[in-house]
Amino acid sequence: MKAVRLQLALRTLLNPAAPQWQKVPEEVIPLVGTPLHLQPTRYIRTAWADRLIGAVRAVRVKVAFSSTHIFFRLQWQDPNHNVDYGDGTTFPDAAAILFPINGDAPLLTMGSPDSPVNAWFWRANLRAPQNLVAHGLGSVEKAEGPPLWAQATWTDNEWHLVLARALGEGNFSAVALMPGREVKVAFAIWEGGNQERGGLKAFSQQWRILQVGQGRGQL
Repeated sequence: MKAVRLQLALRTLLNPAAPQWQKVPEEVIPLVGTPLHLQPTRYIRTAWADRLIGAVRAVRVKVAFSSTHIFFRLQWQDPNHNVDYGDGTTFPDAAAILFPINGDAPLLTMGSPDSPVNAWFWRANLRAPQNLVAHGLGSVEKAEGPPLWAQATWTDNEWHLVLARALGEGNFSAVALMPGREVKVAFAIWEGGNQERGGLKAFSQQWRILQVGQGRGQL
C-alpha cells in the first residue's frame, strides 16, 4: 500500500468527494469478524454464538499526504445509516485505522502490555475522532496525541470517510508518520445496524505495509 503526495489544503482532502481523490490508487481490503472466543464477556459469547460478527466484508482504502498531513479515505458498503443509538437495538456505525506503536504489536488481540496499538477511531455520533491506545483485549482507552480530523458522508448505501493527522514523530500513544518511512496499518469497521460495538467488529486480519513517499513529486 502506498501513500501518494497531493499538495492540497487540509480542508480540501478532508472532503471524501473531492475530485483529487480520483488520482489516488485504491486498495480493496478484505475484512473478517473478530473471533467469538475473544469476546470479553460470557454474555456476549453466548448471545452471539449463532450470529454473524463483522457484517462489512471489505473496505476500500486510499492514502495521500501533503507537506503537513496524511489522509486516509475509507469507503464501505452499508445499507443501514446508523448515526446514533436509536431505540437501543442499534449502535452508531464506526471505523478505525490501527497502527502498532513499536512495530511488533499483535493485531488479533489489539496489542499487548509491551506492544500497544494506536487507533484513530471515528464513530458517527462523535463530534470528533478519538486517538486511542490498546495494550490487549479490553484495554482500549483515550490517549493524548496529535489532533485528528474526520469528515464522513453516507450516500448510495455507502460510507465515505476521510481521517487525517499531522505528519510527525510518534510517542507512547501515537504512531510516527513521516515521509520516506514505512508503517504497518490495519482497519476495522463496526456495522451499527448489526449491533456491533466494542470487540464486535470486522477487521483486516494482518498488518499491511504502508509506504509514505518522499516529499518530492506529486500527482
